[in-house]
Amino acid sequence: MRQHDAIPVALFARVSKEAQDFGRQLVDTQRHADRSGYQVVATIAEKLSGSRNARAKRPDLDQLLGLAKAGRIRMVLVTEMSRLGRRARETRAVVEQLGDLGVSVFALNLQLGYLLPDGKVNPMARLVMSVLMEVDELESERTSHRIRSGQAVAFAAGAQKGRPTGSVQNREKLLAKYPKVVKHLQSALVVRDIAELANVSTNTVLKVKAALSSQNPTGDGALSS
Repeated sequence: MRQHDAIPVALFARVSKEAQDFGRQLVDTQRHADRSGYQVVATIAEKLSGSRNARAKRPDLDQLLGLAKAGRIRMVLVTEMSRLGRRARETRAVVEQLGDLGVSVFALNLQLGYLLPDGKVNPMARLVMSVLMEVDELESERTSHRIRSGQAVAFAAGAQKGRPTGSVQNREKLLAKYPKVVKHLQSALVVRDIAELANVSTNTVLKVKAALSSQNPTGDGALSS
């Protein structure tokens, strides 16, 4: 393939911890680009915790979408689909947004592209995205179940429920720090959805929920006066 005919692509890598290195992801995607004769327009790598959900805090992803909107790339190479999002729902949204811009995401681990050569969505890729979302939902539920089970075992063994005596001030500070979480906890939303809406981790939501419960032992979800 001649250079001027080469498909323009972007390499995208992500790790969730500062101590992790995305070097291997970039090496693998670059090798695939070289073998396929693609023209690498940009190499983008971000370090971002999986517990954060604010789109405004993903400038690297904004850069990728900017390239797509400008028509500078036609494909994004990733080692796996999950590199594009911290959760399956976010990953799917990004992949679909790129697809709407005519940019296909190709995952090396699946050897699967989101768009077919004619620009239509690959049915197999759509199926994979649905399965990823289901797996993510199940894993979140299992994590919540393990937390509840661990707490139940600890309480049965005589562990003190709630915060230690004298921590009322800390509890009030926690509730004051996360007013959005407090507000959403009074609705029928699940912990995962509250975390996304309030831009916090599910662990934070659980802490606020525990603080509310200890402040209002009646369990009606309202703050005591």
